[in-house]
Amino acid sequence: MSIVKTDLVTQFGGHYIPEGQNEKRLLSALRQKSVTTSYAKPLIYDGDTYRFSNVVLGEIVQQFQKKFTPKGDVEFKPNKIVLRNLKIDLALYPDDVKASWLGFLENVNEQERAKWPIVRFMLENEVLPQLKQDLELKGYFKGAYVAPTSGTAGSTVQAIDGVKTLLDAGIADSSMQNVALSAAITPANAFDIVEEFVDNIDSLLDGVKKRVYMNEKVLRWYHRDKRNTHGVDVNYDPNKPTVDFTNVELVGLPSMANENYIWATPVDNFLYIRRVNGMKKPRIEESQREVFLMADWWEGLGFGHNELVYVAKWV
Repeated sequence: MSIVKTDLVTQFGGHYIPEGQNEKRLLSALRQKSVTTSYAKPLIYDGDTYRFSNVVLGEIVQQFQKKFTPKGDVEFKPNKIVLRNLKIDLALYPDDVKASWLGFLENVNEQERAKWPIVRFMLENEVLPQLKQDLELKGYFKGAYVAPTSGTAGSTVQAIDGVKTLLDAGIADSSMQNVALSAAITPANAFDIVEEFVDNIDSLLDGVKKRVYMNEKVLRWYHRDKRNTHGVDVNYDPNKPTVDFTNVELVGLPSMANENYIWATPVDNFLYIRRVNGMKKPRIEESQREVFLMADWWEGLGFGHNELVYVAKWV
């Protein structure tokens, strides 16, 4: 990571003039916070593959007769959620802030560059927010894990198995419920098609709280189509939308931007697994006036029961 100050030097000059500038004048770009994992049930597991079994007991009830007639098999089906090892590696020369308007981010009385204000500022205001944005917009839904190439920095989209990868696999092996919609979702039909999708969820789950996840834009279409079709409902809360006459909550995910998917599952069936609760502070090292910021952790997304996941996609 380089400190690029070319435009700053062009405008403000290649020297430091103390004129009251401070970190309040460093306006960071707005970044997307992590949303997707906030809807998943958190689990802590100290391993790289969380293995478990889905237990299925077949029909057991029968009509009475005096003779003993055993009936019913219990089946244990294997399931797993893979945790991926992710990391951030950053390197910078704090001295690059010298001879510029950014000079207030150095500390002339501190020999250890790792303790300069520029390092703390980058960590608190830039690195951690960017980490959350990377995972939300490129990893948690769109991610498809690819093994790293030795010596080459990888990409976020290849660092973790996102929900889309899991949904596609579930459709391909028929372990999830593939819902065929009568039409692609558009601004003109979003209300009816979303209700159609919900109506395809097995009625045996009617008493179970569920969430339907979709592109934030599709959720806006749903709100507008509901308003345009049925008029304004003073009791309708667009911040906590539910499908009429159900306990199904509708959720728009930033991670699903531009994705033509809609999927649903019981609230407790969507799982988010980490090795530790929360992220440890990145490690900071210094060598020959260069500062290195490093962090690594394990996490993964998945479902407790694939057969309780309903998904539809369209072109």
